[in-house]
Amino acid sequence: MSLESLNLELFSLLNVPEHASHLMQHFAIFIAHDLVYLMVAIFALLWLRGNNLTKTLLVKAFIFTVLALSISEIASYILNTPRPFVMHVGHTLIEHDATGSFPSNHMTIFSSIAFAFYFSVRRDIGKFLLAVAWLVAWSRIYVGVHFPIDMVGGFMIAFVVNLIGLPLWFKYSEKLMSWILSLHHFLFKPLISKNIIK
Repeated sequence: MSLESLNLELFSLLNVPEHASHLMQHFAIFIAHDLVYLMVAIFALLWLRGNNLTKTLLVKAFIFTVLALSISEIASYILNTPRPFVMHVGHTLIEHDATGSFPSNHMTIFSSIAFAFYFSVRRDIGKFLLAVAWLVAWSRIYVGVHFPIDMVGGFMIAFVVNLIGLPLWFKYSEKLMSWILSLHHFLFKPLISKNIIK
């Protein structure tokens, strides 16, 4: 079986079936479309209330995610592979622009964040976030806006960026965080003094 045939076969197995329950459809739509916004809100709260280690991991995740997402965007633009609904394959539950399908930006984002934590002292959180990333991967296929191969592409970009970036992070993170935390304390000094944020 060719890679293309395997990709289509897996898509047909994971895409929403004709008689799927409304509960499952709404769950998949939430994970595919809205979970990223919830994660941003949680991370913002963690930044405001978390300790220095938490802030360091959030900065690491942010930097690696921006790098990986930039690569993903460039690859998507250059390759410009069609999405399932463009090929009239399967069923689609959400609206999406007909941009390049490979690799998946959502998978790149969630995997980058997960690997940033996995390759740290908080590997336990990283393992949980990797599971979340693959849940997102399932949902994006289920709602019909991506193929399985798109998810693998996003996952691999995130993995490589984190792996290559680790030595640079270890070398420069202390100085970078010293500057960022100094700026944080300068900007939020009144709120920090009242223990509203940390």
